[in-house]
Amino acid sequence: MGDLYANYAELAAAETEGVDYERRTVDVAGATWTSIAIHGGGIEAGSGEMAREVGTNLMDHYEFAGIKPSGNWDLHITSTNFDEPNCVALVGGSRRTLSFHGYTGTTGVAETAIGGLDTEMVAAVTERLETAGFTVITAPSEIAGTDPSNICNENTRSAGVQLEMSRALRESFFPDGDTSRAMRDSGQRTDAFRLYATAVRSAFLGRGLVSLGSINVSRYTTVPAPGADVDLTASVATDKLATGGGHFLALAARWLDTSNTYLARLEFSTSQAVILTLRKRVAGTETFLVQHTTGLTHAAGRRFVIRLQVTGSTLRAKAWQHGTPEPIAWQLTTTDTDLTQAGSVGTRSLLSSANTNTLPVVASWDDFAETSGPQRMSVTRSVNGVVKTHATGADLRLAQPSIIAL
Repeated sequence: MGDLYANYAELAAAETEGVDYERRTVDVAGATWTSIAIHGGGIEAGSGEMAREVGTNLMDHYEFAGIKPSGNWDLHITSTNFDEPNCVALVGGSRRTLSFHGYTGTTGVAETAIGGLDTEMVAAVTERLETAGFTVITAPSEIAGTDPSNICNENTRSAGVQLEMSRALRESFFPDGDTSRAMRDSGQRTDAFRLYATAVRSAFLGRGLVSLGSINVSRYTTVPAPGADVDLTASVATDKLATGGGHFLALAARWLDTSNTYLARLEFSTSQAVILTLRKRVAGTETFLVQHTTGLTHAAGRRFVIRLQVTGSTLRAKAWQHGTPEPIAWQLTTTDTDLTQAGSVGTRSLLSSANTNTLPVVASWDDFAETSGPQRMSVTRSVNGVVKTHATGADLRLAQPSIIAL
């Protein structure tokens, strides 16, 4: 069925904003990605809610929503013709775009038909969704999102991702499969909705997600170390700028328990400074050892790499922004003899006791590697703040796009 309107100007001349449709734009400071739903509201029910959830605090967000009591399909403008100015401007200034849609699909089959010209992110989103248990297929030509004039491809890379969610999938996002406006506006969502959004967000944030729902509570992920001497690296990001108090993300070595470990900690401060410290916890008491102000600037979703080396009694650390060269020199070096056992290695995520962010803050860990031993980290759901895992495989890292809901 063809569209009633060829472009936004025709639609705006015939329909009444605020009565028949709404345009919703949210700008996120420092965001380089955009999450959009150009057929939101009652046009393709569930697409707008998903785009909004995925984009919250991470990405600029745009939604064109049909709000008529009925006949919202009349407001459908195909992606290659969609030229609403706010959306065009938002997408045009973004580096990457996720465009959420709905299609009928096969009755009772919950699946996502994925397409778009950003093949790297198509692969990443597909992997995250499939790992979370969702069915993903390659979009057929009519909804493949590969036309350069498709709004999802009109960003600075000229390449975006289009996610076409089947009716059965979208119905699974709401209690009793009810996609009515009343249900959608009520804010009620199913576990499937939240899991789907988190899986897509992980393609932006990284592989291992630690959801920090409390201040001043440490969340550890650990595996047995190959020995007492280790050389660890990992990249990390958080989904918000710090308010009230900092975000603390650390690599842990010679971890015996939550009371005994060495830490190379990055602080994302309330001024967006990135501060590196070496620390130790002995018998439950945490002691600051040495500090380096990196000169880097924190932003939501921006990744930083931490490296921690422990050799004998010598501790060294450095940090840099992901995607830039590793500094040649160690930024911090100190000695300490309190912890000598190999124990475990891993990560620690923590919010300052003064932090006032709207919770949860999501920390994202990736690229976890220990260069001296054959290990691999497979993170599982934690219910008590400590995640212990087994070691297998070729190297120590977050093995799958893990979702850690704490």
